[in-house]
Amino acid sequence: MYIYELPYDINKELCRLLDNDDDWKELAGVHMKYSPFDVNEIEQVARRQSESPTNQLFVRWGQLNHRVEELFILFHRMNHIPALRCLAPMVDSRFHRLLNKQDNNNGVKERSHDNHDITQQKVKVQKVVTVSSSSLPLAVKLMEKGIPLATSSRANNFKTTDTNGDSTRNSTTDDSRSDGMNKELLQHASAIPMLRYEDLKEATNNWSESNLLGKGGFGQVFKGEWKLLPVAVKKLLRDNDGKNRELIREMCLNQYRHDNILPLYGYSLGGPEACLVYQLMAGGSLEQRLRGRTGHPPLTWSQRYNIAHGVARGLQFLHTMQGTPLIHGDIKPANILLDQCTMPKIGDFGLARKGPYGEERTHLKVSKVHGTRPYLPNEYITSGLLSPAVDVFSYGVVMIEMATALLALDRNRQTLLLSDYIHQLAGKGIDFASLEDPALDSSARNPALCRMFVHIGVECTARARHERPPLLHVYRRLDAMPR
Repeated sequence: MYIYELPYDINKELCRLLDNDDDWKELAGVHMKYSPFDVNEIEQVARRQSESPTNQLFVRWGQLNHRVEELFILFHRMNHIPALRCLAPMVDSRFHRLLNKQDNNNGVKERSHDNHDITQQKVKVQKVVTVSSSSLPLAVKLMEKGIPLATSSRANNFKTTDTNGDSTRNSTTDDSRSDGMNKELLQHASAIPMLRYEDLKEATNNWSESNLLGKGGFGQVFKGEWKLLPVAVKKLLRDNDGKNRELIREMCLNQYRHDNILPLYGYSLGGPEACLVYQLMAGGSLEQRLRGRTGHPPLTWSQRYNIAHGVARGLQFLHTMQGTPLIHGDIKPANILLDQCTMPKIGDFGLARKGPYGEERTHLKVSKVHGTRPYLPNEYITSGLLSPAVDVFSYGVVMIEMATALLALDRNRQTLLLSDYIHQLAGKGIDFASLEDPALDSSARNPALCRMFVHIGVECTARARHERPPLLHVYRRLDAMPR
């Protein structure tokens, strides 16, 4: 059962329990790994809508396809016995061992209105002890140990070398080999629903051309309806190595739940092609919207700002999680998808790679360079130097495109690449406001915001990678930007 399927009475009781003493904040910040910014935003939205902040948290978390079993485990980690008892009827009886264990340990948390007492109690919360019984699902055992699903040290280990040619700490295997790794990853991804190929075939009306949303390097994407949910189904090419790489990367990424990362609903291995099932993004891609291909009116500056802010937020999350950055490697408007409210989600992680590990490492050297040429910096193309600065460069090109609607590669332009062209204009001292997207009529224009977008784009596309700002700085700058 998914979070959004919780019965009303149980959801209401959980909201009552967690609203008390703001326990929902511990759940969100400590256990769901939401940032302080996210927690504050959830609280503000709940206050504006006069609703329970816990309910707002459940809505947001539920949109990322989380299940009640995951929530049950988080309550176990919190030692929140009343919440465990409330949710127990909704989970398989195998999970009840966690509740029984807490009861036996008399682990009920005493709640106090004194902030100091609450802080001390949270510090003293007992660590989860592994349940030895083999009857517990693998996902439960991993989560009880504090191991996120699909975080094997080999999960995204691609063949890379550092600048001295030595193998780095996250370069233990090649992309195209190790069936054992694939099996392990698929096992660790056991929380992701595995779907029948025939069901997906039916959902897309037998892969009807009328439902074809697009084609890419890894396959075709079809619109469909699965269990009354509008979905996008990516049917991967019949190339085993490429199929496995795409499948493994996407399944590993499913652990990194974030509002600005496209969630994976499920996968299929039962047919002639492997398939991945995602949330259908009703707003289309940023590429389609900038080129006027969807029938929507031109994006407003408010929408463009929200897209830039959301993408920066998602990339900053990827670059800073768990001490080892994850580098997307193919940030471009076609891979930035928009929901019905134009909230952006980063998709297509088929080229994602683990970045340099440890503070002393600034980059890796890769043997093969993948991606879309107009969005890649020279040090990556010519020397294979992979670092988060690659995504920063790509993001900068996207920022310029959002402000101007100029093409990243235009063969009718004397300077083909937009990144080179904008630096030439900057050297001439041109007013960037003169480049504002011509699709915007006079009443919708915002020259000041256009200048800011292009200036950020220029900084992010600096030729020297050490001169490009980290995404966290970009995010903070956008956050402080008047709009």
